[in-house]
Amino acid sequence: MNMNSISIAGQTDVGQRRKDNQDTLICSPIWSETSVLLGVIDGVGGYAGGDKAAAIAKESIEQYMAKPNGDPLSMLREAVVFANNQINAQRQENPQLAQMACVLTTAVADSRLQKVVFVHVGDTRLYRLRQGVLEKLTHDHSLVGVREDANELTEAEAMKHPRRNEILRDLGSLKHRVDDPDFLESGEASFEPGDQLLLCSDGLTDMITQAQVTAILTGNGSLNDRSAELIRLANSQGGNDNITVVLAANNTPPSQPAPSANPPIKAQLPQNPLLPAGTDNGQPVRPQPEKSRSGRLWVVATLLLVGGITGLVWYNNQPSGTHEVIRTDSLTTAGVPGIVLKQTARLDSLMQVAYRSADHQLNLPADTVWLDRPLLVTDSLQRIVGHSRLTVLLPADTAQAELALQILRSGPVHLENMVICGFRTGIETIPAPPIQLSNVYFRGVGRPIQAVIRQDTFRNAQVQVSIQNRSVSTQPHRP
Repeated sequence: MNMNSISIAGQTDVGQRRKDNQDTLICSPIWSETSVLLGVIDGVGGYAGGDKAAAIAKESIEQYMAKPNGDPLSMLREAVVFANNQINAQRQENPQLAQMACVLTTAVADSRLQKVVFVHVGDTRLYRLRQGVLEKLTHDHSLVGVREDANELTEAEAMKHPRRNEILRDLGSLKHRVDDPDFLESGEASFEPGDQLLLCSDGLTDMITQAQVTAILTGNGSLNDRSAELIRLANSQGGNDNITVVLAANNTPPSQPAPSANPPIKAQLPQNPLLPAGTDNGQPVRPQPEKSRSGRLWVVATLLLVGGITGLVWYNNQPSGTHEVIRTDSLTTAGVPGIVLKQTARLDSLMQVAYRSADHQLNLPADTVWLDRPLLVTDSLQRIVGHSRLTVLLPADTAQAELALQILRSGPVHLENMVICGFRTGIETIPAPPIQLSNVYFRGVGRPIQAVIRQDTFRNAQVQVSIQNRSVSTQPHRP
């Protein structure tokens, strides 16, 4: 579609190996002749209703963005949260769709303002082509994508990796707020005359390289021709998944000045949200300040409990194993080549060995550990170290999803190489020893770290947490 200063095109294809297409796209003018709403939405494969989740996301975002109502990036963030909560509500109502979810990248591009704002969850991608150079503007929320973005895996290694389809974030599995940590990635970048934008699903980027994408986008033909050629090439090289491509080009003459200076890429991390807002029936609303005395006490106690929090390190050891999506509400993970443990006699025996060892260290020799009761860290256990490719801790079922690790030590505790998924509380400390986290990641956890403080020690207690790069909050709890 051509609109003088901006042109757009979008296509989706089932690929060579799938029977149905769970992708969908958004590619339409919005608000004016110089702005467009773009999106690529990929239903999570392997679960019923991926196409339904993608359709709900598309409809919700288009509905929310229909009329301008404030800052475009704030609106887009709210629209994605609205879509997430609509999918989650449908999951609750229909048991047959209880695991449906999707991932997406969506954007508003304006050729007059020469700017694009975007929101991203999962392993779909947004690229910008400028003067023959292709740049990825989003970061993959997947085990392999994190490694590739950190330059720890080459593009060729990532494309062939057996765990490339494992995602860390999705739309629908949990209800979210706009300010929830580790959910939305959002930001803005310049969109200058001559620039092209590419939004795509992993069905494209798992099949063709960035060099091949660049060659097609810089070639001859219309945007429709280029999107068709990208899909054709992905299919010719295997077409293992659904393939979706959305393109936009700024056709503004280079001599026409922008109304304001072009901003650099400015990604907004999840822990620094634009709008601290909640949700009400799927619709984002602004929260009201706490007015009760108990609410103020919780705030003061939380401040007292935070000792030295600086963040969580993304993964630095190459993962391998399952070809499925890591899901916090799934009880099985097909294709795991490593040992899969529940906390039965075998794990108990490993703990006994750790108690008797000189370094009091428990080594988890598995990619995945399903816990049917919390792991207890007592004075006989100082360290828990996951598998070199990261150990994922999951609840054995929803009845065991309350707590992953309970720390009863009086001395320091070191946790390393693990992903804690799907528990209402990740780590509970009684009392409050110093905790060192190395390469530990929380996914879908209500409270990452909680200190249980007795009434007589409540005012003076502190939790000292030594972690890197990203902050988490500790919540006090009175038994």
